[in-house]
Amino acid sequence: MKDFHFTTCDVFTDRMFSGNPLAVLTDARGLDDQAMQSIAREFNFSETTFVTAPADSRNTARVRIFTPTRELPFAGHPTVGTAFVLASADWDKAAELVLEENIGPVPVRIERDNGRIVRCTFTSARLPECIESAPPTRRTVADMLQIAVDEVAGSPEVWSCGVPYLVTPIATSHALMRAQLDLMRWRDALAGFITQEVYPIAQLDASTWRVRMFAPGAGVAEDPATGSAAAALAGWLVRRDPRPSGTRRWTVLQGEAVGRPSQIELEADVHDGIAQAVRVGGASVLVSEGVLRL
Repeated sequence: MKDFHFTTCDVFTDRMFSGNPLAVLTDARGLDDQAMQSIAREFNFSETTFVTAPADSRNTARVRIFTPTRELPFAGHPTVGTAFVLASADWDKAAELVLEENIGPVPVRIERDNGRIVRCTFTSARLPECIESAPPTRRTVADMLQIAVDEVAGSPEVWSCGVPYLVTPIATSHALMRAQLDLMRWRDALAGFITQEVYPIAQLDASTWRVRMFAPGAGVAEDPATGSAAAALAGWLVRRDPRPSGTRRWTVLQGEAVGRPSQIELEADVHDGIAQAVRVGGASVLVSEGVLRL
C-alpha cells in the first residue's frame, strides 16, 4: 500500500462550504489513468486534480483534471484551486505559478495580503471562440430548461476556451433560477452535439451576470462554479460590447441554486472588438487534508 495525500478546498469563495469543492492530490506519482478516474469518482466533486512534476522545469507542476466520469483538457475552478493549494503549501512563494494542463501551460497570478492568499487568477491558454455548429433553437432550449420560450432572450451559441459550452441568454434572473434541466429533452437535443454542457446566463446589471451550468454527461448535475465557462463567456460578452478597445471587467455569480454561492471575477483585454487576453480569478479556502491508502 502507498499513501497519497490530498487537500480539499472550496473555490471561488472566501467562506467554507460555499463555492465549488475541489480535491487536490499534491503528489500523484505512481497513479495511472484508471486510478485517477477511480479516485475522482470516489470524491465525486465536479473535479479532482492530480499533481506531478512538470515536463518543463521552468513551470511549477503538471496538473491533470478529472470529473467523476472523464478527464478534461482544462477547467477553471481546478486551476484556481490547485494553484491556491500549492501556493498555500509553500511550493512556491512566487507571484505567479505555471500549471501544465492538457490544453497547455496556464499561468496563475497569486495575490497575497500580509502573507495570506486572497485571490488566484489564471490567464486562459486559449482565447474564446464561437463555434459555428447549428445550435438548438430557442424553443428547444426553453423546453430543455422547462421555461417559456419568451424567457430565452436570444439564440443559443457555443463558446469555448478549450471546453465548449452552450451559452444561452435568459431574460431575467428569476427565470434563470426557476429553470430545471429535463434530462430526457437534454439527451434528445444534444446527443451527438459538440457540447452537452448547458450554460444559461442572465444579466443583473452592467457588469454582473448570474449563471448556471448543467453537465450531467460529465457526472455533474449542476456545477457551483465554472471558470472555464466564464472564460468562454468573455468572448460572448465582448462581441456584444460596442466599445472597441480596453480592459473589460465583470462579476459572474453562480451556485445559488445548489446552495453553494460562488463569485468569479472575469477580465478581458480587448482590441478592435476582439478579446486578446482573458483572465478568471477568485478566492479559495482550505477545508480538509487526508490520506488515501492504495
